[in-house]
This record gives sequence, C-alpha cells and structure tokens, in this order.
Amino acid sequence: MIGRVTEEVVQHLTPETVDVYFRAAAPARFRLSAKIHAFLDIDPHAQRISLHVPARGEAPDVSAFERIAVATTALPGRSGEWFRIDIDAAGMRYEAYTLAESVVDQLQYGATLRHALSETLEALKDLLSRRRRLTDEKEAGLLGELLLLRHVIDVIGEDIAVGTWLGPESGEHDFGFEDFEAEVKTTRSEARLHVIGSETQLMPSPGRPLHLISIQLTLAGRGQDGFTLPQLVDQVRSRVDRSARALDDRLESAGWRDEARDLYTLRFQYRSRPRAFLVDELFPAITRPRLDEVVPQPVHVGDVSYRLDVTDFPFTDAPAPLNGFCEGEA
Repeated sequence: MIGRVTEEVVQHLTPETVDVYFRAAAPARFRLSAKIHAFLDIDPHAQRISLHVPARGEAPDVSAFERIAVATTALPGRSGEWFRIDIDAAGMRYEAYTLAESVVDQLQYGATLRHALSETLEALKDLLSRRRRLTDEKEAGLLGELLLLRHVIDVIGEDIAVGTWLGPESGEHDFGFEDFEAEVKTTRSEARLHVIGSETQLMPSPGRPLHLISIQLTLAGRGQDGFTLPQLVDQVRSRVDRSARALDDRLESAGWRDEARDLYTLRFQYRSRPRAFLVDELFPAITRPRLDEVVPQPVHVGDVSYRLDVTDFPFTDAPAPLNGFCEGEA
C-alpha cells in the first residue's frame, strides 16, 4: 500500500531528502517528469526504489545485474501496460535514485527504455560495483587474515609483515613466512568447521611446513571488544607507514572498497582462541597426491571442495611470529 501519492513533479532530490523518504513509515509515490509519465516508488520496508514508465518497445535485458529487475505490470489508476524497474537500494539509496532519475532524463528526449537503461547502467557500473559488499564468507575470511596480519605487524614490523600476506595476490597459501606457510580459515559456527575450496589449498609447498590457522568469530552486539571489518581495516592501516601502498593494493585485491565501508555494520568478537594445526601426513586433508593414490583416473576429478571439522583434532604450538596469537603458547 502506497502511503503518499502525488501528481506534482518532484524536482531533483538531495541525498538527505532521499534518506527522509526511506525513514518514513510508509512507501511514497511521486512523478519525476512533466514531459512524460514516469512515477517513482520508494519502499522503506523493502529498501527498494521502483520506476514506472509506459511499456513501449522491448523490455530491457537486465539479467546480468543482481540488484535490478524489470517487469511488465499494470499501474493502478492508469491505463495500458507499464514497465516497472525495481532497484535494490539497500546500502545505496541515493545511487538507486540517481539511476532512476538518469533513465527518466533520457526518456524525456525520446530514448527507449531499453536504450536509456543500458546507457545509464554503463555510466554507473563502476559506482555500482564499488558499492557491492563482500559475501558473508569472504567478509569472514578477510577478517581472519587481517586479525593475523595485525598481530604479525606488531611482532616483526610492517615491511616484512605486509610482504608475508600472499592470499589477496593469489598466493598458494595466505601467508608465507621465512620457515613455513600458513592458511587462515575463519568460521562463525560453534564448531571449528571450515570450507576448503580446492585439492591444493592444504597441500604443503615442497620443503616448507604448512599450518592451518583456525579462527572462530561470533557476533559481538554492543560488547566492548567487538569490531567491524572497517574498524579492523583502519587498525591495520594505522600500524603501517612505508608499506601503506602495498597494504592498500592487497586490500583492494581482497575485495575491500573504502566506498562501501558503511555496508559492513556487524560487530564481531573472538568465539575462542585461534588454534594452529600442522598439515602433515596425519592431517585429514584432501590433496591432489592423495586423490591420485585412491581415485581411478583422477584426471577426470576437478573442482574439489569439502568441509573440514577440526574441533577435536590435536592442535600444535604455532611457530614464531604466530606465537601469542594462537592457543598453546605460554
């Protein structure tokens, strides 16, 4: 049910005015143009903006976009068929409004909806992609790696520490230290249950021991020890000077965007002390050499992923510089 409906043409809205509409108790509808029939709905509950225009020409193909949908509908009180463009405005309210306004601007000068929407999406694609947050799984992964990196910077200094962080640069493992490598896995579950994404992820490099670093996080609410992903990024950045450029490059490769920092609002805390597990011949890892031994014609097996539960598996003392970060050190 639309709460506020107006036939008056609403001029360009400021970011503050858009936020007022989204804070309202009920959806609102208003007209965007005096030249053409174009109505905009703002739905605060659904965090959605919907643009209604008469259905002329072909419907735009927006299948490549996750946050935009187009449908042919009826508009109460209006004759004929209408195109409705739904835009998910969560975390990008003003950007969603700007997209709808830009489409209407082009329609006023004779463009078809298909052309107007295509041109607008092309112009805004960089902005829209920057505002997309990491998935929950990738957010947890980045949190874990930054927690370990923060500790390592404090122990061995910024230059060496930032250089050991290999995960964002497509390294075989997340961290490469002088005498060993480390793969960081972070979970929000009560068990130390981790997703291993390939048959090579837990395969040690020749002559270099590999440690799995298991981190458990849980939501912190208002706990004083809680932290958000943006806060952790800021804490790590505050510890570096000469290596700031290298750190920012790795953060960008990991999917972090400063422009989207307001999308990360959940606060986390440790559920337990991190643990280190030596990935040796007794560790339950699925690796390519082990598959080659037991699977007939293993060349036909690819894209292996599995869940690994190390809750009750024996853990070890972590080698320096991870001593003090993981359980088992005095």
